[in-house]
Amino acid sequence: MLIRLTGLITIERDDAPPRHLSSAQAQVAFARLTLERAGGTSRDQLADTVWPEGLPDTWASALRSVVSRVRGFVVGGDIGASPPIIAQGGRYLLKLPAGARVDLELAETEVAQAGEAFASGDFGNAESLAAAAVGTLERPFLPDHEGEWVTGVRERTAELLVSALETASLAASARHDERNALRFADEAVRRAPLRESAHRCRMTAHVAAGNRAEALKSYHELRRMLAEELGIDPAPETQAAYAELLGSPVVTAARPRTPRTQSSAPFVGRRQELARLSATWAQVEDGASHMVLVTGEPGIGKTRLVTELAKRIGVAGGVVMYGRCDERSDVPCQAFVEAVSGFVTATPADALPRLARATLGTIANPMASTRADLLLACTDLLIRTASEQPVYMVLDDLDLADDETFTLLRRVARLRRGTSLLIAATAGAHGRRPTAADHFASAVHDVDRDGWLRRIALAGMDDNDVRALIRRVAPDTEGLPQPDELVADTAGNTFLLLELLRWHSDPDSTKPPQPSGAGEYTGARLAAIDHNARQLLRAAAAAGPSFELDLVAEAADLADSEAVEALDTAVHRRLVTEIPGTHEYRFVHDIVRRALYDQASAARRRWLHTRLADAIEHRRAGELRRYSRTMAHHRAAGAIPHGDQRAVRWGWRAAAWASQDGAAHEAVHLHRQALRHVPSADHELRAEALTNLGLAQLAAGDRECEQTLLDGAIQALHNGRLNMAAQAALGLADVVHDQPRLRSEATALIEMLVGTTPPRAVSAIDDVTVGRLLARLARLDRPIPTTAKPALTAMSRELQLLEGPANVRRRLQLAGEMLSVAQAAGDGYEAVIAAHHRAMAAELSGDGAQALADLVDVADQAGERLGDALLLDRSVAIAVTQGRFTHAVAMTQRMHQVPDDTDHRIHPVPGSVAARQLLVASWLRGSTGDSWFTSANQSAERSLVSLIEGERGLPHLTVRALATGVEPLPSGDEWPHVVGLLALGGFELGDPATAEALRKLLEPYAELNCGIGYRTFVGSASFHLGRLAVIVGDWDDAEQHLTAALTGFGERQARPWTALTQLALAQAMEARGRAGDRRRAETLRTEANWTLASLDLHPRSA
Repeated sequence: MLIRLTGLITIERDDAPPRHLSSAQAQVAFARLTLERAGGTSRDQLADTVWPEGLPDTWASALRSVVSRVRGFVVGGDIGASPPIIAQGGRYLLKLPAGARVDLELAETEVAQAGEAFASGDFGNAESLAAAAVGTLERPFLPDHEGEWVTGVRERTAELLVSALETASLAASARHDERNALRFADEAVRRAPLRESAHRCRMTAHVAAGNRAEALKSYHELRRMLAEELGIDPAPETQAAYAELLGSPVVTAARPRTPRTQSSAPFVGRRQELARLSATWAQVEDGASHMVLVTGEPGIGKTRLVTELAKRIGVAGGVVMYGRCDERSDVPCQAFVEAVSGFVTATPADALPRLARATLGTIANPMASTRADLLLACTDLLIRTASEQPVYMVLDDLDLADDETFTLLRRVARLRRGTSLLIAATAGAHGRRPTAADHFASAVHDVDRDGWLRRIALAGMDDNDVRALIRRVAPDTEGLPQPDELVADTAGNTFLLLELLRWHSDPDSTKPPQPSGAGEYTGARLAAIDHNARQLLRAAAAAGPSFELDLVAEAADLADSEAVEALDTAVHRRLVTEIPGTHEYRFVHDIVRRALYDQASAARRRWLHTRLADAIEHRRAGELRRYSRTMAHHRAAGAIPHGDQRAVRWGWRAAAWASQDGAAHEAVHLHRQALRHVPSADHELRAEALTNLGLAQLAAGDRECEQTLLDGAIQALHNGRLNMAAQAALGLADVVHDQPRLRSEATALIEMLVGTTPPRAVSAIDDVTVGRLLARLARLDRPIPTTAKPALTAMSRELQLLEGPANVRRRLQLAGEMLSVAQAAGDGYEAVIAAHHRAMAAELSGDGAQALADLVDVADQAGERLGDALLLDRSVAIAVTQGRFTHAVAMTQRMHQVPDDTDHRIHPVPGSVAARQLLVASWLRGSTGDSWFTSANQSAERSLVSLIEGERGLPHLTVRALATGVEPLPSGDEWPHVVGLLALGGFELGDPATAEALRKLLEPYAELNCGIGYRTFVGSASFHLGRLAVIVGDWDDAEQHLTAALTGFGERQARPWTALTQLALAQAMEARGRAGDRRRAETLRTEANWTLASLDLHPRSA
């Protein structure tokens, strides 16, 4: 049932024709009973409503008759229906069927829903709902009846109608339905001429239609009417809408309109710039004349700044003119014409300056006027107006103006005397139209006379401004990037910041990956540059956050000269900028880079990545390690569908180098990426990829590694890749040591690979790998084959190749594995060799205590002369290190060498390095004896002997030649020993250049102990780095390293070295001269000299 109370009162049912109520008295009674049916209507109130001019004498019976007619109207022909009107306690209650609807109530609901839809941005639904409500509410309510109650309902209905008209108008404006927007607004104004919100809707409708001048005129008409009728000014909301209108650009067909849920950006920051503009306007109000040129990149907020002042001036009653330059306009002096014609249209005729009728006609119809007439008319109006009152004129996008605009600007500059005029012009940081750039620069130069022109260059917003913007735009949005991240992404560009904030605030899960406005901004910026520059930037966007010109140029297929020219264009337009201190470039706004990349098709992106990878291989062939991760990225992103071996192998290379750099989790990521690009039919490559991934997961502590390694081993076995299967088995065995779930599978796999009846020839696995597999079997408590000797020999030879500080971790691991195999096989001799290598690697890493204890145990159990000789070398080194020189000499005299029979392959020969340790003792004691050492590497040792004896020239030449690489240093385990001797000599020489060269040698090994592993000791790297830092005057570095050295020497009980460290630290303290340094230096020196004296060494002052 639908009850219509507007127009002709009607009841409509789906199963019957409409029924009308003709009696005027019954109509008003039915209307009140319907609208008040929830609580009922008293008999007296209903009677007063039916007879508003006075009750008849028999009103009670007459009222019963009226109620009876209403009851019959509701029931219709249904005689058996329950009574619809109940009389109870002196009140009448109307009972309507369930689901009955009343048109006035429906309209009220529609108005509320329309407002909610408009607030949420659903403009189409808002307009439909509001228009439906208007259709109901514009019909009359009880036109043949008067009275207090009827009048009240009419007033409420009229209020609802105007609200519906306003909502419908605003929604139509937002949908750019100009005709309906203005129709609804005009009707709202007609029905409520003093209602300011209706006038604001009319202003909005005019703006939506592109009639800014009509909108301004509407405001002035409202202002005059309120002043004449009520003697008041417009409300603050209306003045704010007028201020917004003053700064709004004209919308034309050339500028597509996009619906926005928010009308404008809030004004934040720019305090200094706005203060400068306001101060200039204050001077204009005092009779001065100026022009301000605001420059900056697109979207930086130039227009927002100048229109902010326009709003404030307009609200204060000042004269504001606004014009925007459009390079597509056919009207000469278009910006000036727009500004003055808008002013004329919006200003009542009696408020305009006294002008000739021809002048007004020319401004009103510029297309029918000559260029000369337009120039004269615009100049005349502007100068006359500014002569009578201060004028603020905005010329937006002046760098897009035509030549006639510049001519008129020069003319105004010449005639400005005696006017109060401020022209605020905006322009790009560089001219955006190349053909007009010279004209713009020339015009600006011409008007920059006598201090008339002032410049304001807008930079990006800083972190504080962005925080304020977030509070205004997205105060409750969670997960927003930090302000510094937003600034880094947008360079503080206001437009891009707003786009990002609105994008982050959008809860829609289907929103695009980048803000749509960022893509439009990027397209507009690229449209203003030439083809080569666009090609360069597209390739640069694929290169990543930074790029190198030659690589990107090759990828873009540009010649060197073309690339340089294109780069100059991009830098000039502030699209890219050079990264300081490098030869690389980056996009000024990274969001522009991402938007540009997203605009390319998937095929073009793959092509660009392939081109970039090819360019790196071509131009950076000698330094591919530095580009390994970049290459892996480009090869993966440029991979052909269904598998690409280049992407796989570059992923492996990058992962290997990432592992060496300690980035274990990145290595896992790179191996996963490589696995995705393995061709589905290449099972051998997949086996290798799975194994590599599993080993990387094992290194990163990823629990998924065991399943990956098992799958890799199975794939490798079934494809005949036994060495690869062995690598997977090694990793799996390490996993099951702590996670025994696949222990039996790992054991079976290893036994299959090293057993007597493998599925394929066991010779396919190299002996070192066999040895490592045997070590895993031993650790899994499984017996190993008796034929382990070839594996042990191969492992010992491999360990020889790993000597020195470069491969400490690998050597330590392999020596431990060899020791496990040798002990399981009962081979004491090989066990001593393995324990020796393990102790050497552990000593180089600075953690040799446990490994040395194991060497002692192994040597005792083996009973080999080899072990005794190695331990005697160690004993001499300990004695010298602790200052027990006499004991060291005695042990050396009874030492004998073990013949170098090539079986043990230990170098230097065990028993041969004790005499070389005594050279260190000689240096500590300040005396020497040539009989104490013999060595094939005599140059470093001879130079130290010469320095001890007081010579300088030849030793300096030798030390510097070795330190700078002119003369090669020994490799392997002897390298740390010789470098330690050189560092001792470098300190004695005191030459800063030589000391700096030695520092560069030692810096990568700051945690290293200098010596031939555990067999000699020439101090620690931190000791030498600290003393060399004293020579070059780096006092803080000296303190850091020498303090670390003191800790290590204390653990070794290395009293002579501790004393020398204290002396060097005292020297650094005194030279630095900070508060407390001198007292600390005295304490250190006193303690050091006491220690030296107790060891029968000569006390030293430095």
